[in-house]
Amino acid sequence: MADHPDPPAPDTGRVEPSGRQGDANPPRGAASLGAHSVIYLVGTALQGLGVLLVLPFATRLLGQVEYGKVATALVVVQMIGTVAAAGLPQVILREYHRGDDGPTAGRALAGTMVGLAVALGVIGVVLGVVLSATGRVDLVQWCLVVVASAALTTVVAGQSLSRARLRPLHFLLLAVFSTVVAHLSGLLAAQGDRSSRTYLTAYATALVAAAVLALVVGRPLPPTAARERVRAGIRLAAPLLPQAVAMLGLLMGDVLLANRLLGDAAAGNYQVALQLGNIPFVLAVALFNGWGPLVLSHPQEQRWEWTGRTGTALLAVVVVGSGLVGATGAWLARVVAGGAFDIDGIGATVAVLSLVAVLYMLYQGSSLAALDSERTGRLALAALAGVVVLVVASVPLAAGFGFAGIAVAKLVGYAVLAGATVVASRRTLRWPVAAWFALGVAVAATSVSTLGGPVLGIGVAVVLLVGGAVIAPRVLHTLRR
Repeated sequence: MADHPDPPAPDTGRVEPSGRQGDANPPRGAASLGAHSVIYLVGTALQGLGVLLVLPFATRLLGQVEYGKVATALVVVQMIGTVAAAGLPQVILREYHRGDDGPTAGRALAGTMVGLAVALGVIGVVLGVVLSATGRVDLVQWCLVVVASAALTTVVAGQSLSRARLRPLHFLLLAVFSTVVAHLSGLLAAQGDRSSRTYLTAYATALVAAAVLALVVGRPLPPTAARERVRAGIRLAAPLLPQAVAMLGLLMGDVLLANRLLGDAAAGNYQVALQLGNIPFVLAVALFNGWGPLVLSHPQEQRWEWTGRTGTALLAVVVVGSGLVGATGAWLARVVAGGAFDIDGIGATVAVLSLVAVLYMLYQGSSLAALDSERTGRLALAALAGVVVLVVASVPLAAGFGFAGIAVAKLVGYAVLAGATVVASRRTLRWPVAAWFALGVAVAATSVSTLGGPVLGIGVAVVLLVGGAVIAPRVLHTLRR
């Protein structure tokens, strides 16, 4: 890692000797990767834990029907917010660290996202008025979803700038405010009126406040501040829009397929397995949130050698985490699920789903290389191919293996995603042999845990713990270099 032991200069806007604006932070010191990863890990875990703590109370407070409306609205908000971002968060991260005018370009692209959010809000409200006039939608409920989606898009713009500036605490602040605080607001408001409309009104209001905070923290600029860079960024981001939609399909499509192909009971079992199997996935996302900005801010001449080395170290961490969750999946299922659930099936499914995180970590590293070399079209094709494989493979696998077959289909879909992205970026980033060895260890641990049962799974967990302890000093040494 580059040696920059001094903290970054304050954000004064003055021109630094390097020629960049003071708004840009130079590459951080040797401890940055570990420190950032820990903050992002805590933030990601806190987001999930906060929502999980609030939602059980919400289900009991609102009841099945009203909470069903809230749950549906929240999914729509997440999907619209992701699509409305139009692939710009990744491009902001890339452009911010390219050239002396990079910070200005990044902030102008973030301003473009805010403009898209405002346009989304205006068009959505107008459409809602038209549809409500024909009696097709509830105008108030519709407008709450539209406003929340626009606010979430603005929050993501602020978070993108926080990541680009290497300021994870700002990212954490916005993440907690837009999730935990927003849901708590809805829960508290619904104490007096147990309706989905009251909950969503408070939730949307809190998201608007989070959007205002994102504008204050991020300080985006209008697109005209860097007109040419913004146009180039939009062209680069365009293929990432279908990619974002496809990634949503990979992330959530398996739940819909389980319900559609196997019914409610199987979907309930699968949902429990997915919650447990996503634990290492959250770890992978959190590590990437700390690692990605440091990769693209690293000196070009050393960037991809450093990326392969540190990425392999982080991959090893994910492999250990994935293996531990997969090996103890049956035991974890006994803790979180009652006797009416298929504990053995859930345990095997957890083992399969935990391996997704390892493939996703490989994909994330290679996607940075593809983005930096402007091969975003390849990323879109890889994601679309992964979704197609997930859907096509789910039908025979679900018929043959039940809900565990859906997990296998998802794993194959992510294998296609990771493989295609690695191939697309191979001229820029070549993963070391150690990375492929780590992947082999993960596959072996998953196979033994799936086929060997709970008792043998404990043995796998012990082996992984011992192995993790042995390689920990080397991993830390790699991350500090």
